[in-house]
Amino acid sequence: MLFPQLFEQSVARTPERPAIVHLNGDETLTYAELQTQAYAVANELHERGIEPGDRVAICMANHPEHVVTFIGTQLAGVVAVPFNFRVAAGGVRYHLADSDPELFFFDSISRDSVERIADEIDVDSVYVGDETPEFAESFESFSDSAPERPDVSIGHDDPSVMLYSSGTTGDPKGIPIDHEATVDRWIINSLGQRYYLEETLIGVMPLYHTVGLHGILCGLLSMSGTYLCMSQFDPEIAVRAIEEHRVTALHEAPTIFANMLDSEAIEDTDLSSVRAIGYSGAPMSQSIFDRTIETFEPEHIANLYGTTEVYGTLAYLDLHEIDDPTVTGPANVGIETRVVEVNADSPDDRVAPGEQGELIVNTDSSVSFEGYWNKPEATAEAIRDGWFYTGDAARLTEENRIVITGRVDDMIISGGENIHPTEVEDVLLTHPAVSDVGVVGHADDEWGSIVVAFVERSGDVTAEELDQWCRDSDELADYKRPREYRFIDELPRNPSGKIERYKLEADDS
Repeated sequence: MLFPQLFEQSVARTPERPAIVHLNGDETLTYAELQTQAYAVANELHERGIEPGDRVAICMANHPEHVVTFIGTQLAGVVAVPFNFRVAAGGVRYHLADSDPELFFFDSISRDSVERIADEIDVDSVYVGDETPEFAESFESFSDSAPERPDVSIGHDDPSVMLYSSGTTGDPKGIPIDHEATVDRWIINSLGQRYYLEETLIGVMPLYHTVGLHGILCGLLSMSGTYLCMSQFDPEIAVRAIEEHRVTALHEAPTIFANMLDSEAIEDTDLSSVRAIGYSGAPMSQSIFDRTIETFEPEHIANLYGTTEVYGTLAYLDLHEIDDPTVTGPANVGIETRVVEVNADSPDDRVAPGEQGELIVNTDSSVSFEGYWNKPEATAEAIRDGWFYTGDAARLTEENRIVITGRVDDMIISGGENIHPTEVEDVLLTHPAVSDVGVVGHADDEWGSIVVAFVERSGDVTAEELDQWCRDSDELADYKRPREYRFIDELPRNPSGKIERYKLEADDS
């Protein structure tokens, strides 16, 4: 079965169970109500002449209307194209031009960026929010069509959704994902995170990411779960929701956990319903990892690694006994991985355990993409001999576990030695006065590059004290320690929580 049938099974199984609860508003939709609204959207798409295989762009936060629109596209056989609702006007222009949709949905959060290029938009636009702009129509117009299942046939190989890469090093790339992958991605996620029927999760992870869309939303709606969507993250609201709605699992970026742990509500809220915790998108520091376990006391906690191209790449090990937040598992179910030499000519050029290399993934997997949208050169560079070169630096432990150490492109070469930023960051994050840190290489006439650390402080600490901290560490070779420290208010991070190192690299003042 594909997602539309699995969703309808949930409706039949639990019609009156809350499917969607908007934590930033007062809207709740039962499964029966969600199905009715999604049917109306699907039929309205067809009435407008939008056919199976056509694309519909979505630039919305995690609203109930976003969920209704997505399900409507899947029922109609239409390809959903969600993209970052925080992009500037140029980003909206790029995504619409690249995806060439038949219809465009946007909301109050993306409205300002959309309005800046309204005269350039040549596709019908639908607005979710109050006071609809003149160049668009209201989402309410999609509630009048027949609340019946559309008569459309969908195959496993038909496109379901097109997501976009984060674009931290260039223009985002469209990544088409078929209906079979949509199902298998949430199955792999549910197995690894130990999700069952009728789970309740908070939907902070954006729906334009495969984690938020496939791993959380599609999985919940296929198994009679409840999706507590947050269109705007507020740590106090999120923490209070755990007790109010008896949240059973959490999957967030490490920065979200840090904000929740620091919220005023955390001390007097009953968190005992949370059984499983997963984190992804960026490394979690040891201190946040320890606080998360101490505060939530989960039965299962896992570090999740994957890419939009190949979701759920590595198995989700329970880290209670390992006690190392950087560790992930070996290859996940139905996926083959290798760690090969950086710039390897062949997928057979593997490195020995303990050595740094690049993680590659066999694309002969049902969760894998087949290539980038309209970018044959990028596809040929990324997929070679049937293997997807992730661009992620990694090493294999003696226990056959994989540790992601950063991006291959982020590697700092200083005096001929290779230095990965996360090696340095992990040591600095253990200092009690450091709340966050980003490490990059800056050009140097003598060494080629020197290590520069951008530090967010949570207490009084000097560059000299941090340098001594690194010198005293048993985990960091002396040649890897920063030669310069810059104290900043906030690190630049993308919506996934990953450090935008190119912005730090450009700060060469």
